[in-house]
Order: sequence, then structure tokens, then C-alpha cells
Amino acid sequence: MIRRGGEFLYNLSMISLLSDTQIDLKTPTAVAVSGGVDSMCLLRVLSERSRAQGWTLYAFHIHHGLQTQADEWVAVVRTYCAQLGVGFDVRRLDASTREAAQSIEEWARHGRYHALTDMAQAHGIEQIVLAHHQDDQIETYLLQTARGAGARGQSAMPERLVRHGVTWLRPWLHVTRAQIEQYAHAHQIPYIHDPSNDDIRFSRNAIRAQLKHSPLSVERRQDILNHIADAQAQLHAQQTWAQDVLRRHQISHRTEIGECGRLHHVRLCDYAIEQQQVLIREWLAQMGWRMPSRTALAELTKQLQGSELNSNMCWRHSEGGGITKLKKDWIAAQMPPQGQWFMTPELRARIEREQLSIRGRTGGERFRLAPNRPTISLKHAYQMAGVAPMLRAQLPLLYDGERLVHVVGVGDVF
Repeated sequence: MIRRGGEFLYNLSMISLLSDTQIDLKTPTAVAVSGGVDSMCLLRVLSERSRAQGWTLYAFHIHHGLQTQADEWVAVVRTYCAQLGVGFDVRRLDASTREAAQSIEEWARHGRYHALTDMAQAHGIEQIVLAHHQDDQIETYLLQTARGAGARGQSAMPERLVRHGVTWLRPWLHVTRAQIEQYAHAHQIPYIHDPSNDDIRFSRNAIRAQLKHSPLSVERRQDILNHIADAQAQLHAQQTWAQDVLRRHQISHRTEIGECGRLHHVRLCDYAIEQQQVLIREWLAQMGWRMPSRTALAELTKQLQGSELNSNMCWRHSEGGGITKLKKDWIAAQMPPQGQWFMTPELRARIEREQLSIRGRTGGERFRLAPNRPTISLKHAYQMAGVAPMLRAQLPLLYDGERLVHVVGVGDVF
């Protein structure tokens, strides 16, 4: 359903809609626009600022493929972007990629952020602005509290987050839904209504419906916002402590074989269980990884507590990363889908330039690390180079004809 605001006597100014969070539009910026009233209003506000300052602004839209009206929503957003003089791009999610154990909400959320990140990289965008508002923040707090979350969950949504090289901004967390709707009416802003937001089978929608039926008092809203602020302060203290601890254990990692981070000689047994999970969460956050479920985090903690000699450990993140141990190191790395190789752009360029072929391990490979050195096995070479067993199957061997010339993670061989 497409809606357009009517004329209201109350006209919320652009300035009052902007939060204290600094949005520097000189930095390449995009707005995540679903087509709903919140994001369409945010698009209008930022488009006026960017036009006044002479900067380019993009709108990124995600087609989830879950509603029959989704094609129409793309057209609504595209048309409004053209009216505002804003760049537009859209990505379509593939519902077949949803895993059996994954809820629709989780699949859509993960797919949405991946698609937005892809568009940011394609257009050279450094920051994406999201239209979450104060009512969303309160709903998040209530949802997380009902699930028994601690400080991280109860702190709800941060105003600023850096993930996968993109800065995510939420400048309207102090603005209410009612204020945004009034702004939409005052400025005749078109927007769509997604009927899935009315489906109370989804937890957030159920909370939203309950709050609509029984609105919170002003005092209760402020009480929740105070709790969120307290949780954010507690989370900040935890993160500061964890960052200090991790800093003492961080060592260089090898991006050319997919590593995202390495920690050396972390003794989890020196910390209480809550501190252990704070450390692990902060490490994942520093690498830009999404927080795992409580069950998955507990399993990761259990595995990391085990013997430091367990190099066969392979904990898998739901978004494709993996964590293992090698001697006294914890190693986090990218894990391509089964059957795919991990290759950097530099490696791909060399393969094309030298016309090399790619092969996997077949067993029995032996070679020299230098012309005057004795031959060694591939396994021994990996061990000498510190390549964790978890990574070896995704690293290709490069051949010049029938001659093995390069082992990724080890180097050129003879």
C-alpha cells in the first residue's frame, strides 16, 4: 500500500529531526531506504542538506522478494529519488539462500546488511544512514529484556557502528515515530506500508502492536530510555576493559590466507565466565563480525577453553567465518563456501598474468622451499608456515603446466 501524507498544522523542522550525531556529507553517504515513512523522511531531510552543500547522496533499497508488492515499492523509492535528485541502487535477496534453521527475520536482516555493504563498496560509500528512531529503540530494549539479555542487548542500538569497512549511523534515535509521521504529513512525503509489519507472529511486531494498543506513559518511556543509557554506559566500560586485555594479546595476522585476526596466549581460565564472553564478543566486534546467538557463543567459549593443542577445532560463524586454534594462538578467518577457494585480487592477477592453473591437494605433494633445500611434504610446509588446518582446504596450489610453483600460505616452491 502506498501512502502520502496530508497537510498538518504541525510542521516539524528539518533541524529538529537531526540528532547530535555528526553526519558529514562530505564523506560519501547513502541512506538505507525501505520505502517506509521513517526512511523516506530521512531521505528527504538528508537530500535537502546534501543539495544545499553540493554533495552527492545515494539511496540504497533492498528487495526481499517476500511480498507481491515489492516491485511496486522499488518503483516508489526510485521515483522519489529522481524527484529529490538522489542516486539510487537496489539489490534483490535470494530466498533460496535461507538456511533451514534460520528464521525469516534473521535471514532478511543478515541479507539486508550484506547487500547494503555490497552496494556501499560498489559506489565507494563510506557511511550508511539508517532511519531507526526512539520507538524502535524502545522496542529493541523490550525485546532484548524479554529474552534475558545483558548489557549488550539492553543497550539496544548504537548511534554509530563500524562494520566491514562501513560506518553505520542512526541519527534519529531521539526522534519519535509520531514526530516522523507528522513530518511526512507536513511535507507530503510518499511512503509505503509493508503488511508484514502487522504480522504479530514476529516478536518485534507483537511488541509494537501491544504498545499501540496500550501506549507507554511518558514516565515509563523515560524510564526505559534511562535504562538504555545505563546499559550503554555499562557496555562501554566492558568494551574498554576488553579492548585493553585484547591489546596485550593481539599479534599480526595473515590477510593473504583469509585470516581476520590472531590472539596469542589468551588464558580464559583467568577470567569469570561473563568476562570470557565479553572478551570474545569484543574480539568479534573488532573484526566486524555480527554477534552470534547465545548458544553459539557458549559453544565457542567452551571450545576456546579446551586444550591449546586442539588444532582441529573449527567453530563456524553463521555468516561464513571460522575460528580455530594453532599452538597458543586463536585464529579467526574468512571461510568461503565449500568448494570455493580463498584468493586475494593479487593472487588472481598473478594466475591470469602467468597463465597458471589451480588445483587442490591430492596427497603426496612434495617440493623444495628453495633450490638447495631438501624436499618436504605439503603438510610439513603448512606447519612450518603456521597455516592452521582449518584453512588448508581453501588455499589452492598453483601449477605451471604439471609443475607445482606456488602454495598459497607457504610461497613459491621448487
